[in-house]
Amino acid sequence: MNKPLRSYFNFDSLRVRLLVLVLLAIVPPVILTVYGAWKERQQAVSIAEDNLQQLTQLAATSEARSIEGTKQLLSVLSTLPELRGNTKTCSEFLAKILKRNEGYVNFGVIQLNGDVNCSAMPLNGKLNVADRPHFKRALHEQTFIAGDYVFGNALRKHAINLTYPVFDNNGIVQAVIFAALDLNYLDRFVSDIALPAGAVLITADSNGTIIARRPDPDKWIGTRTSQSLFDVMIKVGFGTSELTDADGITRLHAFAPVGTSNISNFKVSIGIPLEDIVAPANHLQMMELSTLAIIALLALVAVWFVGDVIILRRVKALVRTADQVAAGDLDARTGIKYGKEEISQLARAFDGMVSSLQEHESDRELSQAILFAEKERAQVTLESIADAVITTDNRGNIEYMNRVAEKLTGWKNIEAQGLPSTDVFKILNGFTRESVPNPVELVLAQQSNVELIKDTVLLSRDGTEYAVEDSAAPIRNREGRIIGVVLVFHDVSDSRKLAIQLSHQAAHDPLTGLFNRREFERRLELAIDTLARQSKQHALLYMDLDQFKIVNDTCGHSAGDELLRQITALLQPLVRDSDTLARLGGDEFGAFLENCSPESASRIAEKLRQTICDFHFVWQDKIFPIGVSIGLVNFSTNVLSLPDLLSAADTACYVAKDSGRNRVHIYRPEDHQLAAREGEVKWNERIQKAFENDRFHLLSQRIVSIQPDKKNFSFDELSLVMADESGKLIPTSAFLPAAERYHFMPTIDRWIIRTAFAQHAAALKKSPSENLHLMFVKISGSSLDDESFLDFIKEQFTHYALPFESICFAIAETTAITNLTRALNFIGKLKPLGCKVALDDFGSGMSSFAYLKHLHVDFLKIDGSYVRGMATDPVDCAKIEAIQNISGVMGIETIAQNVEDDITLDKLKSIGIGYAQGGIINPKVPFYPPATE
Repeated sequence: MNKPLRSYFNFDSLRVRLLVLVLLAIVPPVILTVYGAWKERQQAVSIAEDNLQQLTQLAATSEARSIEGTKQLLSVLSTLPELRGNTKTCSEFLAKILKRNEGYVNFGVIQLNGDVNCSAMPLNGKLNVADRPHFKRALHEQTFIAGDYVFGNALRKHAINLTYPVFDNNGIVQAVIFAALDLNYLDRFVSDIALPAGAVLITADSNGTIIARRPDPDKWIGTRTSQSLFDVMIKVGFGTSELTDADGITRLHAFAPVGTSNISNFKVSIGIPLEDIVAPANHLQMMELSTLAIIALLALVAVWFVGDVIILRRVKALVRTADQVAAGDLDARTGIKYGKEEISQLARAFDGMVSSLQEHESDRELSQAILFAEKERAQVTLESIADAVITTDNRGNIEYMNRVAEKLTGWKNIEAQGLPSTDVFKILNGFTRESVPNPVELVLAQQSNVELIKDTVLLSRDGTEYAVEDSAAPIRNREGRIIGVVLVFHDVSDSRKLAIQLSHQAAHDPLTGLFNRREFERRLELAIDTLARQSKQHALLYMDLDQFKIVNDTCGHSAGDELLRQITALLQPLVRDSDTLARLGGDEFGAFLENCSPESASRIAEKLRQTICDFHFVWQDKIFPIGVSIGLVNFSTNVLSLPDLLSAADTACYVAKDSGRNRVHIYRPEDHQLAAREGEVKWNERIQKAFENDRFHLLSQRIVSIQPDKKNFSFDELSLVMADESGKLIPTSAFLPAAERYHFMPTIDRWIIRTAFAQHAAALKKSPSENLHLMFVKISGSSLDDESFLDFIKEQFTHYALPFESICFAIAETTAITNLTRALNFIGKLKPLGCKVALDDFGSGMSSFAYLKHLHVDFLKIDGSYVRGMATDPVDCAKIEAIQNISGVMGIETIAQNVEDDITLDKLKSIGIGYAQGGIINPKVPFYPPATE
């Protein structure tokens, strides 16, 4: 009789499981195939992104080149005098320009009121563009502006208006010149770019209007881009994104701006259908999956038939024999021929097992005797170990206790048997004195091992307490069922006392017994972290004893230690139990007042101050009054970190000391500024002492020509340094802010001029030369404001008989611009006498070139920050090149300072810079030895 088909597909059968294994074996190749295809698609998209970004950047660069050309053309036209003539002359001139420049629709000049009075193309009546955005921006920003899309009604052409301001000789905008660029001409700049099949190129203005498009430019120019594409153009700016276009096709778009922001606000996008990118990978995936499906089908058919013959028939024989043995027939055998494969070995093992059952039935009594002996041996072992051991039944009642457990609990084994473990093993927390869960009950409830919590104490039957550590584990039978619990514990009283002692020493100051700085900061940081979750009001006191050093120096350290102990005894009763009082180091104490209002904190601080102030320290026959300066910081948020909070408290304490000592100062944010200003006051005192002790010195650094065709001046630049008490030289930048704040600069400048003139004159007389040695002397803004300073300079030239041609006065660019009138007066009075003038740190101001033509100087010293960065920064290099070009036109020599390597020096030579100064050329050396009168 044929079996029903469903019997072959019993999911518990071995045959079905073999088929499932085959299918599972096919799963990894399928996953790898899908994953590989996914990776192929990802790689294809990544390569397409790179190629598309390069192509988009190329298109943007091509269009930017067209707009950049218009900017350069308008820049040149704006300077021509023909634009300032009458309307007819201007229009005729622009008409000629229009004929010579292909791709432009019109050129014209717009007056400040918006009237177009000059145009290359005839105008149909009066035209006013005052409301046009590009005209407004050109007037407001006074720079080149690229406008958005327009459609010329007169010429019927798509165009964009490009504007450029026209300046008069004083740098004031006189008019605006514009050029209307034909968008068909702009589109030709990208027409030579080979786009991939199905690709779309779009260039849009800032309003989203299409100004260039491939393919079909005539159809699309002047229309709006889709909103989704325009939003991504504005948001992304530069990069790639996947978008579904209006035609329903998902494309990978790349975006790039057309030039920098000072060229245009246009964006370029090129999109390629995403389906075209991933099509090869999808095709490969389908081919591989089809191949795997055929292989899987063949494998399933083979397993179906081969598994039945080789495996299933023999497994059924094993099952039949197992049923006979289960029924008590120990003579049954499988009848399978033994071999080396697994089922044959299983049959041999099964037959051997049945034979063993027959042979070893008598061995069970022997096994029971051995088990009893092992039990006796285990009990002797438990009596011998050093740990206490208690065993219970599955209800938690005690069955056994060894001698150590009897000693610690106070109960005898025979007395405790049958009692609940909670009556014998009584434990509690040593600090809170609260009951601790019994470990036996925890094991029975959780059915797993447990350990006692930290700081557990065992109460003995006679009231003695033992610090204990223990663990409890379930006792299971062969079936895994819990039949009892074993509890093991030992006395750790000595080690716990030692640990408590070490913990106390780690957190306390050994001299005063107060908390030390580490514990104080730990508690303070914990409170700061808590403020993030719960708002509270705290206060921090930073206390510094005012007379401690006198006691220490007069009576020795033992007296100082005793003073600190007595101060501690005074302070401890004055703070609350919840407060933290600590010795922070030396004679400094700290108090953290937790949950304390500002009013209460002020009262506590004042009480501490008054208590210490009323105290007089007596040592032998001497009496010392003691005071304390206290800085108080109130805080209720975690805005200030721990270092910030300690710094604020230290600053408040500093202000308290600086305000007269023995007082409480509540911290304010401006205290840091006051402390910094006090630092400047100290510089004020150091500068005065430097004058009194003649500790100012001059250093000189040679400036050399780096161009063979330049006039080789022989000159050095002077710089000021100050020596401290040990003779170490302090650079000008360290004391200059204080010198300017306290008006030392005119005095310092006069000292420099007297010293430099005297020593330079003496040197010139001693070694006369045809090539006059030129000395650079820096002048500060404060000296320019001094009306008598010019007369002083002339007097010094006369007094030392020094040639005017031997001195070059250097004025910082920012100083000259800030004091322009006085700088012009200074230059106008000294240049006719023969003195040279240099503009120092040129390029650091925002209006360098605008003011340069008003300052008739001989040298430009380029800002050193540009020189240091020009080797790696093309922008800095371009700035220096621009400075050289402008100065060359104006006949001004250029000097590069801070030249520190050969690469920078070579770049300066190639640009055409005339002179250089820096460590690679000549280091700074002391100025001439002092001249003798």
